[in-house]
Amino acid sequence: ILNNREILKRGSRTDSCLSFVRVEFNGCVLGDSQKLDVPVDKDVVYNFTCSFECSEVAHTLDDVAHKPVILTVFEILPKEKKQKEEKTTVLGQAVVDLLPLLRGQCSFSSTVLLHAVPGSPADVAVHEDGVKSTLDVTVHVPEPLLSDAQRSDSNVLMVTVETAYSVPDVWNPASTPPSHYIAALQMPVSATKEQVLLFSNGVLKMGGEKEPVPRPKKWPLGSLLAPGAEVIQGLYIDAEPTDTDHGDLTDIEDKDFRADAECNQKRVSWDTAHRCFIDAGGVACLSRRIAECRFNKNIHTILRLITQRTYSVLKELSRTPAALSRNRANSSVNSLKAFQSKTMENQRGNNDVSKKPDSQGKCAQTDSVSGLEPQVNTEGQMYADSRSYIIIEIAVEKPLAPKRPPEELAKRVMELVPPRPPLPRRPAGAERVKTTFVLDFSPLLSLIFFSQSDLWEIYSIHTLLHTLKKKKIKSLIHSPHSKYSVVRIVREKMLRTEAFSDPEQLQAFLSQLYVFLVDEMHAALNKTLSVDSQDAHQEPVLSCAQLKHFAREAELNTDYQLAAQYYQECLIQERSEPSHWCDYGAFHMLTADHLKAEECFQQALSIQQTHIPSLLMCGVLSEMNGRYEDAETFFERATCVEPNNVVAWALFGIFCQTQEKCIEAEMAFREANKQLNAVLLNESASRAEITSDTQSGQKKDQKDESSGNTDEADAVHEEDRPQNDQESKQEVQQQIPPTSVQTTIYMETVWFLLQNYALQMAQRALALELLSPDRGTISSYHLALAKLHLLRGEHNSAEASLKEALTDNFQNPDIWALWGHLHYEKGDYSQAQSCYERTLDSVLDASDTHSIYLRLGSIYLQKGEYEKARPVFLRACKRSPSCLTWLRLGIACYRVIALSFQTGRKLEAEQSYKYALKMNLQEESLLEEIHELQSRVGFGNPSF
Repeated sequence: ILNNREILKRGSRTDSCLSFVRVEFNGCVLGDSQKLDVPVDKDVVYNFTCSFECSEVAHTLDDVAHKPVILTVFEILPKEKKQKEEKTTVLGQAVVDLLPLLRGQCSFSSTVLLHAVPGSPADVAVHEDGVKSTLDVTVHVPEPLLSDAQRSDSNVLMVTVETAYSVPDVWNPASTPPSHYIAALQMPVSATKEQVLLFSNGVLKMGGEKEPVPRPKKWPLGSLLAPGAEVIQGLYIDAEPTDTDHGDLTDIEDKDFRADAECNQKRVSWDTAHRCFIDAGGVACLSRRIAECRFNKNIHTILRLITQRTYSVLKELSRTPAALSRNRANSSVNSLKAFQSKTMENQRGNNDVSKKPDSQGKCAQTDSVSGLEPQVNTEGQMYADSRSYIIIEIAVEKPLAPKRPPEELAKRVMELVPPRPPLPRRPAGAERVKTTFVLDFSPLLSLIFFSQSDLWEIYSIHTLLHTLKKKKIKSLIHSPHSKYSVVRIVREKMLRTEAFSDPEQLQAFLSQLYVFLVDEMHAALNKTLSVDSQDAHQEPVLSCAQLKHFAREAELNTDYQLAAQYYQECLIQERSEPSHWCDYGAFHMLTADHLKAEECFQQALSIQQTHIPSLLMCGVLSEMNGRYEDAETFFERATCVEPNNVVAWALFGIFCQTQEKCIEAEMAFREANKQLNAVLLNESASRAEITSDTQSGQKKDQKDESSGNTDEADAVHEEDRPQNDQESKQEVQQQIPPTSVQTTIYMETVWFLLQNYALQMAQRALALELLSPDRGTISSYHLALAKLHLLRGEHNSAEASLKEALTDNFQNPDIWALWGHLHYEKGDYSQAQSCYERTLDSVLDASDTHSIYLRLGSIYLQKGEYEKARPVFLRACKRSPSCLTWLRLGIACYRVIALSFQTGRKLEAEQSYKYALKMNLQEESLLEEIHELQSRVGFGNPSF
């Protein structure tokens, strides 16, 4: 302890103050400093040193973690007459946190605030003058308390017991004898030792207002002499949204109850933080327990100590499965969450302090502190009736499951898939200056061909260029149309930036430049003189979106060779677009060419290292090929690139669960659920906003209609009719539940995997959906399972799944559409036609109507129902036109409208037939029909 500042400005004596400092740690007095009599206007320099030995018996590392050094400043009062012993009074107290010693520091200095004792001279100075006293303290150890290996393997865990809300009504602060409220928690600190963390001095408060935030956390030391000394500097309880809590009473329906309990009901407040040091064995034990029981049930205990009688300990030792605990409103559930910004893992749980019945309806057991036989807990029911819960925060200094930093993941992905090197800049600059040169000469060319003396102007241009040959370069450079263009060509095209020292080199360079300028001038003249001149860079006839649409049509018809051609055409147009490579990779997944698919996904990653679908599919394929480290890198990188991506977190969780990394899997699934809830909340908010806007618009329309002229009854009926139709349509839409609200993280992942034809991983996600207690609708699960079986060619299993889906939701158009596809692939076209027609007649549209139009129209064509086929293909051409839809529409119209054969137009028939052969018509059925018609009418084929 070096010196004391400002505290002696006001003491018991006016001229000087006699004081000393007492140092305590872990309940032991380490020593008193010398007594110094210093004038009140100067700082006290104690220069006092004391020490203690840290061992496994006394003053352990755990004591260093959660107990501070207490510094108490005493003032020695003047002796009165006939007084034998000195009287002292406490001026203030300060605490020093020793946590830096556990972080590897051997020495640190700190200036701590000296909190004044109420009624002391220091307290009077604080209130009147605003003077705050401080102590300068230096802590030193001869060697680190932990070696590097011990520090890397150990951890420091901090448990903060905040407040127990909605406590029973029988708890009364005026009860006699007075009650003491203590919380206790058992935590492993080593492989063989467990420690009970006690949180004493709970304060029973009446309702009426919420707990203030932020509020400081306190040391677990009990009451100190100076108020404020029990506060841990720098640690506060902040206001956090309830959606970040884990445990009970976190659902939407519990929000109102919690708001009322945290404002109006009784509560017991601790706001105490307890740190404990956990060695490597304790970290492994804690991790193992979390993995074995993710919703840890036996870590919270509330003790109600009643003086002058034997007290009981209300322990909760049940270990019910997670699936059962979700059905009980008063269960104690805790789990971890990661705070990446603070390199900590926090665990914040809402847990009931009450006892709950077991599976047979019997009450839970309690253990007596005195070692008596377990007795039935008769007090537990009052906690269940009150729905009491407690908020506890658990934080570790280092994550139990460490995550790699984003920089390391990005570097690892670059090693696995090197990025494509950037294009060189020089050719681009050279091409740009050539274009600029041509554009600069455009006004001159216009003058040449639109003036009266064209030949003289052309001759003048050649004369201008010949001046360059004759070393008269200044005349060209200073020309207003060519000065800057020629300079840029010399610098960027010819790469000359320095003067020539050799005349021969200069002459050769000028000749080369002359030839280049003449060639560019000729190219510009030819382009200007050409009547049919076209730009070299023309826009493609078909866009990439159209090509992908054609490719999906070819996939639907199992014409994979044609689909590959469309994808390759798309890549030729935009080779640097990662989404095109990703779609081409999904196509190879459909054809089971996994090696080629992985190449495509890696090519997409080489173009854009942060392309999420390619990262995920590279992870899926790496996991399929047994490269588990690479798969983990891809999945983890995807979660870092896009932290709000539900599918990325869910796939990472599925992978970690496969690798038996339960803690990482639980963290990933929780984060996925958090992001999905945020998405659904935004969707519901936007849907409510649209509904309110619609209702306001309808009220405005009704107001306008009522204010208009309503004398004629016919006009009134005409205005009411569309309104009634709109109301009936709204009623139908309200009866249909929104499907987006009923989704889960596993179903979102399943649809992504099915879209990319990753069937093996999709089956795992479906299995997790089946086992999840928060599973979505039965129809969505069986629909995805049926699509999985259909992609594998397992028609019987797909049919069974579709029957289950229809049992749950008979009006889902996607189920009927997939049912039609199943019958179509089996060759049962009558049943397929019935399913397709029912799908199109549904109130809601199916997710993919184009395939329904194509297959239903083809069924009509096969059956000869051309009048039905024509409107189906017309709708397909209107919604998503393609060459195939127009072709089949033409075939349908061809069957309906009389052909030239029937009207006797021989010339047109022969010319059409020749043109069809020239264009390589390959439809054998159509050729046979044409030949049959030609034989019937006797013309149309010149070979006859």
